[in-house]
Amino acid sequence: MVSDIQEEKSQNALESLPGVDLRDITEQLVSLSRGAGAAVISIADDFTPLHGVYCLEEHQATATQSIDLQVVRRAPPQSDFLDVPVLHIDGTDYEKKYALLAHQLSDADGECVGCVIVFVHRHLHDAGLVEAALSLAAGRLSFALIQQLQSSCPVLQTNTTLHRKLDLLNEIGSISRTGGWEVELRSGKVVWTDEMYALYGMPVGSPVTMESALASFPADSRVAIEDAFNRVIKEGKAYCHEGFLNRIDGQVIRVKATGKARYRGGRVTHIYGALEDITDAYRLLETEHNYTAYLAAILDNLNDAVVTIDVSGTVITANKSLYTVFGYLPEEVIGQDVKMLMPQSYSQFHSDYIRHYVETGKAKIIGVGREVIGKHKSGKEFPIELSISEVIQDGQRQFVGIVKDITERKKAIQDIYQTAYFDSLTLLPNMRSFEKDLERVLDQTASQYRSLDIYCCLIDMDNFAQYNLSFGKHVGDAILRIVGQRLKKLLPDGLMLYRGIGDNFLILSTTPIDNNAKQSSMILDSLEWECHKQISAPLTISKLVHNVTAAIASCRLDARKASYEKINGVLTFGKKRAKKQGPGGMLALDKAAFNDYARYQEISHSFARALDDGEFYLMLQPQYDGNQHIVSSEALIRWEHPTLGFISPAEFIPVAEESDAIIDIGNWVIEEACRLLQTCQKQGVRTRIAVNISGRHIVRADFAKQLLETVIKWQVNPDMLMLEITETTLISSVELVRERMESLGHEGFSFSIDDFGTGYSSLSYLKELPISELKIDRYFVDEITFQDERVPIVDSIVDLAHALNVSTVAEGIENEFQCDYLKQRGCSYFQGFYFSKPLAEKDWLNAVLSAEKVQVAQTEK
Repeated sequence: MVSDIQEEKSQNALESLPGVDLRDITEQLVSLSRGAGAAVISIADDFTPLHGVYCLEEHQATATQSIDLQVVRRAPPQSDFLDVPVLHIDGTDYEKKYALLAHQLSDADGECVGCVIVFVHRHLHDAGLVEAALSLAAGRLSFALIQQLQSSCPVLQTNTTLHRKLDLLNEIGSISRTGGWEVELRSGKVVWTDEMYALYGMPVGSPVTMESALASFPADSRVAIEDAFNRVIKEGKAYCHEGFLNRIDGQVIRVKATGKARYRGGRVTHIYGALEDITDAYRLLETEHNYTAYLAAILDNLNDAVVTIDVSGTVITANKSLYTVFGYLPEEVIGQDVKMLMPQSYSQFHSDYIRHYVETGKAKIIGVGREVIGKHKSGKEFPIELSISEVIQDGQRQFVGIVKDITERKKAIQDIYQTAYFDSLTLLPNMRSFEKDLERVLDQTASQYRSLDIYCCLIDMDNFAQYNLSFGKHVGDAILRIVGQRLKKLLPDGLMLYRGIGDNFLILSTTPIDNNAKQSSMILDSLEWECHKQISAPLTISKLVHNVTAAIASCRLDARKASYEKINGVLTFGKKRAKKQGPGGMLALDKAAFNDYARYQEISHSFARALDDGEFYLMLQPQYDGNQHIVSSEALIRWEHPTLGFISPAEFIPVAEESDAIIDIGNWVIEEACRLLQTCQKQGVRTRIAVNISGRHIVRADFAKQLLETVIKWQVNPDMLMLEITETTLISSVELVRERMESLGHEGFSFSIDDFGTGYSSLSYLKELPISELKIDRYFVDEITFQDERVPIVDSIVDLAHALNVSTVAEGIENEFQCDYLKQRGCSYFQGFYFSKPLAEKDWLNAVLSAEKVQVAQTEK
C-alpha cells in the first residue's frame, strides 16, 4: 500500500494535534527502546497509509514524500501491536535496515487513526523493552487524541493506564539494569524510575536532586556530564558518556549515561535520559578483547603468514609474519586482492578457482597442504607451502590461508640430496647414485619381453696413490676433477658418469641395451677408446704437465641375470685383469662373466654323464585335498654333481632347455615316475604323480609315442600321470603343443599349467589348450600374509579356474593362515612345507601307503 504525500487526502484526527510535541514523544520512545528512530503515520481503517505525520532517524527529523506500509495485527492479547514486514519511506527499505514494530493509535471512538513505529538495530533488539517503550509512546499519543476529540476525557483512567505501563517499564528496566530519569528545568524537579534508585543503591522514593545525583560520579565524569547537560540545554544536543558510579554501599560500577532534550513551544523544558549498568557487558567485552589480543599475539609470533580472504579474494586480515614471508606490511594488503601475493601463472586462475569452489563445493586444496609458488614484494618468486581452511564468520564464508616459506627447507633437502648422492670433489653422482640408478635400470628390464643387456664400465686410475704421495693430495684432487670433466663432456645422452670409491669412475647406460644390436657394441667400443685417449691426454696443474693412465674394464650382462653385487664383482675382476696388461689396459668382458661362464660350461657338458652315472634323483612332494588326504605328488628332480656339488634345478633346467638334454632329462623323470606308480599299484595304492614337461620336449615328434610306450612298459594308467607344462618356450609353438595335448588327452593323460601367472603369455593360450589344472605359483602364495586381507591375484586365478572348470593346486604353502585363505577361496589342492617337505623315494612310499591305510580305516568307520 503506497501513499504519495503530495496527493490531496482527507486529514484524520492524528494529523491535527495542537500542542503535542511529537519530537519529544518519538525521542523518548527511541531512548527507552534503544532504537535508531521512530515514525508516526496516519492510516485508514484498512491500514492504508495516509500521511507521514513525523519521522525521526538517528536524532534527525526528516520530511516524508512517499510511504509504502504493510502491517499485520498480532493475535490477542497483543492485538494493539502491529508487525511491519514492509516499510518504505522515500525509497528507503527500512525493513532491511532495522527490526520494526508498530502500535495502533485509536481515537475516542476506538477507530484506528494511525500507528507509531520504532526502528531498532537487530543486534540491540530487546522485545520486552521495545514493546514497553512503544506502549508508553502510544499511550501519550492516544491521550492527546482523546483530549482533542472529547470535551471531557477520562483522565484518571488514562493516567491509570500510563501508570501500568510505567510499572512495566520499571520491570523491564530492572531486568536490563537500565534506569530512566527526567529533570524539569523550570522547577529543577528530578524524576527517577525504580531502577535508577537500584543502580545508586538507594531506597525507592528517596529525595534526589541533580547535585546529589552527580555527586556519586568521580570528578572527571561529573564535570563531563555537567558540560554535556548544559550543551543539551543550550544547543539541544544529546549526549552519551561512559564512566564509573560510586554507589551508596561503596560498590563501584561502570555505567553509560545518556541525556536528551524535550521541547515545548520551541524551547527546552525537560532533560531526560537513561543510566545503564554496563559492568558485566564491559567485563565481557574486555575478556573478548583480551582473548582477541591473545590470539593476535599468537598469530603475530608465528613464523608462518596467516591471511584471511573473502569469496571475492579480498584480504580481510593478515598477521605480522606476512612481512617476513612476502615483504608486505599487513596494512599494505588488507583490502587488496590476494592475487598480489601470487605470480602471474597462479593469479590468472585464482578467481575461477574460488568461483568454482563456491558454486560446486569441490576443491583440491581446501584442508590439504600443497606446495605452490609465492610472489615477494620485490617481485621474486619463491616456494611456499599453503594450507587453506574454510570458516564461517558473521554468516559469511571466508578462507584462512597459512603460508610457510619453504625456501630454506627446499635448499636443505637439495643439500642433503647433493651430499648423499653426489661427490663433493668432482660434483659427479657418487656410488650411491650408481647403485640407485642401476637398480632402476634392472627394474625397468624386468618388465620387458625381449632380452636386454646392462652396460657398465669401470675406469680405475693407474698408480694414483703415487701422485698423491709425490705431488700432494691437492694435485691428485685436481687430476680427478679434470678427468671427471673430460669424461663427462665425452659421454652422450643415455650414459652417466659416476665418481666411484677412491680414484675410479663408473659409466652406466641408464637405459637397457638390446643384446642383438651390433651397432651399440661398436659405439660402446669406440667410446671406451675415446675415454682412454682423454685420460691419457696431458694435464697441466700448477704449471706442471702430468700424464696419467687408467685401466678400463667394461661388461655387458643379461639384465635378467644381473644384480648390483654381480656387476660390481665382475667389474672388479675385469679391472684386475686389465691392470695385468700394464698402464692403460683395457678389457671388455663378455656376458658369461668368467666364473659364471665356466660354471655354465661345466653344467651344460655334464648332463649325459649325469644320466649315465645316476647323479640325478627324484624327491616327491605330496599334494593334499581339503581333508588333508594325499591325492597326488609332484616329482622334483635333484642333481648332486661330483665336483660342483648340489646344483639347483633353477640353475640347470634353463641350461638343459637350451639343448636336447632337457629331452633326455624329461624322459628319465617320466620313467622314474612310472616306476614309482607301479610300486604303489602293487601295494594296492592308487595315486598320481605330476611331472614337469618342457615345451621343447612336448613338441618333439616322438614325444607321444615314447610316453605311451613308457606307461605301457610299467603298466600304469595314463590318468595317473599329470603332465605339467612350463611356459619357458611354450608360446613359440602354441599350435603344435595344442595338437600334442589334444592327442594325449584322448589317451587319458591330464595336463597342468605349472607356475601359472608368472609368464607373460599365460592368459593368451588358456582357451587354446585342453588343460585340467592350474598351479598357483609360490610367488603369489607368499603374498598371503596376516597383514593383507585379500590377495587379488590368487583370487583371480582361483576364479578363473572355476570359470574354466579346472582344478587348482597352490604350491609353496608354509603356514596355516595361507592354507585357510586358499580353502576359503575355493582352491582344490595344496602343496608346501606346511603339509610336507619334498620326500626321498623311501619316505614318500611310506607316507603314501600310510595315508592310504588311514583313509581306508576312516571309510570303514
